[in-house]
Amino acid sequence: MKRKLKQLSIFEIIAYSALLLLGLWGLVYTLLGFICEFLSPYSGLRYANSYVRNVFGTSFLTCGLIVLGVSVVVSVIVLLVNAKKSDRDFEKAQRRAARLKKKPEAEVVDVTSSPAE
Repeated sequence: MKRKLKQLSIFEIIAYSALLLLGLWGLVYTLLGFICEFLSPYSGLRYANSYVRNVFGTSFLTCGLIVLGVSVVVSVIVLLVNAKKSDRDFEKAQRRAARLKKKPEAEVVDVTSSPAE
């Protein structure tokens, strides 16, 4: 049986793309934070990490984890909203199909005639 896939709306495409980029940004910051932990104290990346810590109060690692967490939470919310909308449309189509299938048919009655007395 062939199953028709639901087309994505413009909002879904834009939201998934933006959240993917946000997640990649968080992943890069997290990886930079891990790398900074094992570098020598005189490297440029370590200086950048200390500068970010002084300006924002968090290092690359915690900033990356925060951004990654936000992107995951928002992604889950968008997925849940669109799944609920899709389920509602599917149930509506099922009810309509059942209603169209259940048309009342004319009942055929066999009649026999008896001779008049």
